[in-house]
Amino acid sequence: MKFKSSFFLFFFLLTSVSFAYINVYPLSFDQRIDSMGGVKDFILTNTTNKVIKYQINILKNDDTNDMTSWTEIYPRTLTLKPGAKGEIKMYTRAPKGTVLGEYSTILNIKELEVPKERRNKKNSVDVFTNLKIKLYGYVGKLDSSISLKNIKVFKGKNISNIKLNGVLKNESLRRVNLEIVLADSNEKNSILISETKLKKGEEIDLSNLKVFKDSRDEDKNYSKLEYIYIYEKGAGKFLKKEKIGS
Repeated sequence: MKFKSSFFLFFFLLTSVSFAYINVYPLSFDQRIDSMGGVKDFILTNTTNKVIKYQINILKNDDTNDMTSWTEIYPRTLTLKPGAKGEIKMYTRAPKGTVLGEYSTILNIKELEVPKERRNKKNSVDVFTNLKIKLYGYVGKLDSSISLKNIKVFKGKNISNIKLNGVLKNESLRRVNLEIVLADSNEKNSILISETKLKKGEEIDLSNLKVFKDSRDEDKNYSKLEYIYIYEKGAGKFLKKEKIGS
């Protein structure tokens, strides 16, 4: 799966550099934002060995359908010790009468210098990370819909040999986050083999998807996995089932 996120590194290296990066999950919003609005929690983790202060903002982007002015974020700053986690809450509610469709904003998380930490360092320069994540919401009951063409799955003896072929298209009026599963006719003995995120109207060749290779599934009985199932991730909604043969 690909997401539009940008990293800007500030300050040049002098004698030694302490690298830091921003670890946040999830990387998507994908909520219906009309009526009661959409809410999502993001977990920010400090995976470094130093105290880090984060500045959190919502930024307007170049899209015509921008939802920044309708979006609230809390808190605006977080200071986390090494290994600590913090929660960011985002709420978006579109005004009544907003045109149906997909809308977006940018979640901006920036590392800031902690003065106390700075005084404890000598001959070093920190590299601060500025992360921008484009997030999407939608107005209206925009059902998810996909199509599959020329689907073929080559299974081989184990998961390491699985290959996907065919064309997958998002027929929805919004982006969708998909899970691709192999299973039998009763959806038992199943295995998640890939994930992908498609923009509105986007079409991809399945052969370009990364197939998960989990050693825990090496001993699965692949002879009975004769169907491919596609679900909308997060919503748990079933979208498509195709027989693939042995």
